[in-house]
This record gives sequence, C-alpha cells and structure tokens, in this order.
Amino acid sequence: KRCEHKDCTKSARSGIPYCIAHGGGKRCEHKDGCTKSARDGTSFCIAHGGGKRCEYEGCNKGAEGRTSCCVAHGGGKRCETEGCTKAARRRTSYCITHGGGNRCEHEGCTKSAIGATSHCLAHGGGKRCDHEACNNSAAGSTSSCKAHGGGKRCEHEGCTKSARRGGTSFCVASGTTPAQGSNCYCKAHGGGKRCETEGCTKSAQGSTSFCNAHGGGKRCEHEACTKSAQGSTSLCNAHGGGKRCEHEGCSKSAKRRTSYCVAHGGSKRCEQEAASSQLEIAQSTDGPVNKPTDQ
Repeated sequence: KRCEHKDCTKSARSGIPYCIAHGGGKRCEHKDGCTKSARDGTSFCIAHGGGKRCEYEGCNKGAEGRTSCCVAHGGGKRCETEGCTKAARRRTSYCITHGGGNRCEHEGCTKSAIGATSHCLAHGGGKRCDHEACNNSAAGSTSSCKAHGGGKRCEHEGCTKSARRGGTSFCVASGTTPAQGSNCYCKAHGGGKRCETEGCTKSAQGSTSFCNAHGGGKRCEHEACTKSAQGSTSLCNAHGGGKRCEHEGCSKSAKRRTSYCVAHGGSKRCEQEAASSQLEIAQSTDGPVNKPTDQ
C-alpha cells in the first residue's frame, strides 16, 4: 500500500494510509506532544531517546544509519574527501566544508545553508536575533546575537563579552585554569585559540594559528605587502583597506571608531587642544577673555 499524500510514492505504515514522513507509522509518545515517528521498536523518536543509541561511553545520542555510533563519534556516512573524517551531509558524499549538504542560494555564494533555511548566516539563513531592528544571526541556542547578549558569555567576574571556542589552559586576566579546550572566556580573558608563537598570549586570527602581529589572519593583497588586511576589506590601511575618512576628498584611514582621519578630527583628541578651541570660540563671541595669572 502506498502513501496517499499527493505525489508521494513511499509505502504506507502500520495500517495508516501515509508514510513515516507524512504521519504514518507509530508516533513518539513523549509527553510534550511530539509528532515524530517512533524508532526501531521503541515508543520514542531519536530526540527523546528512541531507536539505537551511540555505543561511545557516556554518549546518549542516536546512532546514525547502520553504524553503532552518532555522527560526533564516527557514525554515519563519512566525507569522501581524502584525509577528511567529518560526516557527509544530507545524502551527499561530502561534509559541509567540502561542498556537502544544502548550499546557500544567494548568487555567487558557496557556503552551506543553515538549518531549514535556504541561505547561509551571512545572507539571512538560520535563526535570527530577536532584538528590535537587528538582523544578525542568533548565537547558539539563544534567541539573540552575540552583540545583544546571545550565546555563551565569558565567566570572568564582571565580564559580559561572549565566550570563545577553543580556549587555552589558562585565563590571561584572572589566572584561573579552566580545562584544556574550554570556551568559558572571551578573547580578552584567554578564550579562543591563542597564537602559537612562543611567549605570545594574543588570540589567533581566523582559521590561522597566529595573531595579526605574527602573520595570522587575513593578509593584505597588495603585492609584496605582509601587513594584515583591515576589517572586511582585502587590504591594509596603507593600501586603502579598512574604514576611510568621510571628509570630502580625503582617502586616509579613519581612526579609533570615528569616521575621520587624524587631520580631520578623528581619533582621541588632546584635552589641551580642546581647551584652546573653547577659548578661541569664547574670544570670538564675547570679546577678549582675561586669562588667569599665577599668584
């Protein structure tokens, strides 16, 4: 007997005129009202403990396919790229890194689509931040992006920044010793991957093993230049990368989170210079100002 759902050719299950995907067969009996199919003679779906479980010690996830382990412990189909041990995704023969799974539908993008969406995170796929007017992706299992408090936070006392993956065996600021590979701290407090240069405790940049100062991160694409590329650009500041001064006709780099170069008022200003400017304004509007004399 075939499934009665329109255009479906799968077999109906357990006396119900539908296949498993369309509601046929035995359903999960979890108290929360789960409607997924029960697996392998049990009364629950994989998410609620049904079906064959991973045989890895201490793991309670469902085993993948005909293997005896979950994806994380080597079960299921593996990527066919030479030297890769990751799991193949969505009926393809490759992992996400090597082109497997659903891809982002944005023109020219080759990244993987996230979740049930048809786009990658950068192009609007996946769960989005629920903060008003924010379109960033939500971090982890939270409902907000990292900028709005989502994701795991740094455990250093008084710090509210987001924790980073792949921490070192020490926290630079606090002197505490979380376990190797901990992601309990932000970059400033020792979280994330660190630079492998001897004696350097700065964070490694991007997918490299070094900080910017020691050659890590994205580099400037200008011929013979070894400086780091700035922001989302492909060039260093000297060759036009990073944020530029917004003053008309100026092409210098903007300084310190401002929109202007040093010559046009960007960066932190000298307090004496600011006081002199206020004095000039007062003199031009109220006439001569008598400066206080030393007694």
